[in-house]
Amino acid sequence: MKISKRMFAYMGLAGCLCLVGLVTSVGGQEPAAGHGIVGTLNPQTGTFKPLIKPTVIEDLEVAPLATTPTTGKFVANFTISVKSTIPSADVIACTLEASVADITSGHIAEETASVAAVRSGSSATCSVTIPYSWILTSPTLDMVSLMYTISTPYGGTSATALPSRMSIQTISTGKVPTSGATTTITLTPVI
Repeated sequence: MKISKRMFAYMGLAGCLCLVGLVTSVGGQEPAAGHGIVGTLNPQTGTFKPLIKPTVIEDLEVAPLATTPTTGKFVANFTISVKSTIPSADVIACTLEASVADITSGHIAEETASVAAVRSGSSATCSVTIPYSWILTSPTLDMVSLMYTISTPYGGTSATALPSRMSIQTISTGKVPTSGATTTITLTPVI
């Protein structure tokens, strides 16, 4: 009698483990990408309630874009102090980035420009210009963010491309300049 009770106990335990394994493997599966709607099903009423209300394209309100772009240019003049051990034959790259998000339309513009610096002993100079033409519906309210990157080697002649050095910094965040303006920035980074 003890043997049969133990046998039933083991069979019951094994059955439970199989059931748990089956539920875990089926319940833990992710739905196929792009298929179905995530939500909950009420087993008592049979009703389905989606977690997120589907968006209908016709319901979206899109702000009209301005017909006249906001234009201008940013000019960054760099005088770089070279303090790192960088072979004199390696090129130092100067990069300027500008980004703006129009608060009315949500339109985003990003600009990037890079040039090679001219090296002389322990210093290097470069000038980077970004001309821009942005479609902004609220240019007097929008903010522009400027940042720079100084990096080496950048297509340098070192066989191993090492040692390398990079410096990335935000220059400023401020209102978008008046259309047609040239904004000049003088920078003295250390690399």
